[in-house]
Amino acid sequence: MRDEILKKMLAEASQDKPVTRETIMHTFRVSDRSARKMIEDLREQGVRVCGQNTDKGYWIAKTQEEYERFRRDYVAKATTIFRRARNMDEETDKRQVSMFELL
Repeated sequence: MRDEILKKMLAEASQDKPVTRETIMHTFRVSDRSARKMIEDLREQGVRVCGQNTDKGYWIAKTQEEYERFRRDYVAKATTIFRRARNMDEETDKRQVSMFELL
């Protein structure tokens, strides 16, 4: 029921008039974390929920082009996170001391 109401809100929204997280929090009487989780749950279900920035709001893509524009930014964030994790892993590997070096 809650998912359906949220989907309806997001379907009526647009990039110019998105649904803010504050609106989701107020409508469903949930925390900020729960509001973000609700959005992620819809995305896990395959709903094309777009967002310019977490503080601006969300909407469901109306066109393939709109979705692809959002997807590029969304995937770029993930790529950046994976690159940073790899860099941290490599730095850790350089500083790791083996047991034999300690002897």
